[in-house]
Formats: sequence, C-alpha cells, structure tokens
Amino acid sequence: MRSLRRQLFAWLLALYLAAAAIAMLVSYRQYATSINAFMDGQMHGAALGYVQQIAAAAKPPSLKPSDTEKIQHRGSLVVQIWSSRGQLLATSYPIPALALSAQAGFHTVKIDGASWRTYTVPAARFRLQVAQSANFRQRVILDSAWKSVASIAVLIPLSGLLLWLVVHLTLRPVERLVQSIAGQDERTLAELPVTRVPQELVPLVESMNGLIARLRGAFDTQRHFVQDAAHELRTPLAACILQAGILRQNLDGEGIEALDRLQGGLHRMRRLVEQLLRLAHEDAEGPGGDGASIDLRALIRDAVADLMPLAEQRGIDLGITSLEAGEAHADAHGLRTILDNLIDNAIRYTASGGQVDIASREEGGQAVIEVSDTGPGIPSDALSRVFDRFYRLPDSGSEGSGIGLAIARAVARRNRMEVALINRKEPRGLIARIAIPKH
Repeated sequence: MRSLRRQLFAWLLALYLAAAAIAMLVSYRQYATSINAFMDGQMHGAALGYVQQIAAAAKPPSLKPSDTEKIQHRGSLVVQIWSSRGQLLATSYPIPALALSAQAGFHTVKIDGASWRTYTVPAARFRLQVAQSANFRQRVILDSAWKSVASIAVLIPLSGLLLWLVVHLTLRPVERLVQSIAGQDERTLAELPVTRVPQELVPLVESMNGLIARLRGAFDTQRHFVQDAAHELRTPLAACILQAGILRQNLDGEGIEALDRLQGGLHRMRRLVEQLLRLAHEDAEGPGGDGASIDLRALIRDAVADLMPLAEQRGIDLGITSLEAGEAHADAHGLRTILDNLIDNAIRYTASGGQVDIASREEGGQAVIEVSDTGPGIPSDALSRVFDRFYRLPDSGSEGSGIGLAIARAVARRNRMEVALINRKEPRGLIARIAIPKH
C-alpha cells in the first residue's frame, strides 16, 4: 500500500533538490562570467602596460621569470614577446607548445591537457602575448561558486527534516479524520466534526456524515425489528411449549418421540428468541458504568453449577481447575452473561466424553478467566469471523444459533472487557479468554 505521506515528501524533496541544483548551476555560471571578465580585464591592462614599455624599444626587454607555483596555483600571467615573423624572443615562463595567436584579442587554447587563456596585441615591431592558466581560473570559479552555495548543501538534511515536519503537520487533519472514523462502530455512529478540517476535505467529510446518518438509521431499524420480532415470538412460543406439555399426557410410544423432537425444536427457538432480545438490549445500551468489586470465585462457581446439567446431559466433564483471581472490578451481570455464553459454547462444541475446564488468574494488572475445552477448535481463518452475528462454522454439527459470541463481544466492549479465542495444540481444543480490569 502506497503511503501518501511518503509520496508527498518524496515529491517535495525532489523539487527542493532540483531547485538547489538549479541555484548551484546559476551561481556557477554567474561566477564564471564575472571572474572571467575580471581576469580578462587584468590581462588586457597588463598587456597595455607592457606594450608601452616595448613600443619604442629597439630590442625586446628582459622579462622577470616566474615559477610553476605562481603560474599554476596563483594565476600569475605569462608574458611573451614575439617578432613580427612569429619568432619567440622572450618569455617569463616557458610553455613550449604555446604558439603565437594569428589574430589579436582573446583566445582559449588547449595544450597537453592544460588550457590557457591568451591575449595577443601588436606592439610596433613586436607582438605581445599574455597567457594565464585556464585551469587556475576554473578552480577559482568552482571555489567561489561552492562557497556561495555551501550553505544550501549543508542545509539539505535540515531542509529534509523540515519538509517531513511540514508534510506531517499538513496531513494531521487527515489523521484526525481517520481516528474519528476508526472510533466508530454500529453502536456509536456519530457525525464527523468539520471544524479544523481543510477546505478540500470538507466535501468528503460531509459525504461521509451523510453515509453515517443513513447507516445509523439502518442499524436502528434493524435493532427495532429484531427486538419487536423477538418480543412477538415469545408469547406464542411459550404457548406452544405449554400446549406440547399438555399434549404429552395423552400420547405414548411413537407419538411421544415425535413430541420430544417438537419440544426440542421449540426450546431451541425460545433460546434463540432470548438471545435475540439480549443482543438487541446490548445494542441499544450505551457504554457500561464503572462497575463494582465482584467475587470472581463465587461468580464462576455459580456459572458452573447452572450449566452442570447441560454438561451431564451431553456427557461432558465440566469443572474448575484453579481460582487464583479473587476479585475484579466489573459489571457482574455482564460478566456472567459472557461467561455463560463461553461455557455454553464449549459444552455444545465438545464431543461426548470431552472436557471443559474453567480457571482464573491475575495477569498484568487484570483478572483473566479462561474456558478451555477439548473440542475441534476453530480454523485460523475463521477466528475473526466467529464473533459475527449468525456466523456458524461449516459442518460444525452444533445446534447453536451463531449469536452467543456476538453477545459476549457486545457485552465485553460495553464494559471495558476483552474476549479472545485461542486454539490449543496439545491437547486439541479451544481457549476462550476473558480479560477484566481490576480497577
């Protein structure tokens, strides 16, 4: 996934570096023009001075010799006096391959890998040629240009950091918008704030607020439908169960077996209706209160005692292995709802002869309750989906409705608890884990 922040930073940094490179190039060209013009002026002035000295001379004057250090590294001028026939008569520094320019004026020549700038001017019976190392000029130009742009080069890392900070601050409204969206769920759908939002993002925020309003209406309609439907079903289901019990007194043999199957289906329907009502109640409730200090040991024992008949009916060994955590700060009714659903699920998905164990301990400032079973476990790709409403594992063989875990998660979220499912390897099975804040 491409990062907008990195993309924007890369473009800005590239533009900054391109601008810096252009500034360096312009600076170099400006210095090259200025320095060349200045040194050409020096050569021209020096040449005129020498011309005045030799114009009236019958023979060429002697010239003060220069050494390589002055010529190559200090930019001293090389003065040459030539005859009108092109014969070198005198020179201040020997440059064997440098010939007399055929035309007067400035010229640039290259000899044995070295460049020379020359200025030639006639002087009565002689011709005067002044030369200067072009390599020396190039070094002066580069040194002057570098000094002028060195601050830009040194500030590139700092400029990059500042650009990253600017990009980060520019995208802060987007991050706040993302955080606002991430904090929404089906129970807390609220419109996104448009304050401190950049003008370019206002249409997006307004469109999302319209979508959130429609989603909120859809969820409200769904909750009302589920709640109303469950309420309407309770009375006829209770009547059907009552009538089935009366009918049972007048049947025997195969009729009783058929009635047992009917009663089993009615009881499952009643359980589903109760779960739907519970789920609708949790959806309608706001965040839970602060809770109270509860005795975890007593709560776990009561839950195990209430579900023991179901475990015995299915041939499951249900028991408590350890109760290390004594107290926690939570809503007792909500925690009991979660624990009942997890134990009920463990019993229903464990084959006859299996085992379901409950344990509690303290861990990292929290009280932890674990319900371990020896059932088939849950495929890793379905662990995140089993909390969805009405989701059931394919070929699970259970008569569950797929609502129990959805209720457990809804209650946990409302009461600052966490519910997680972890597959076991040895022995095979599942661990359902409840984390409860102690304060």
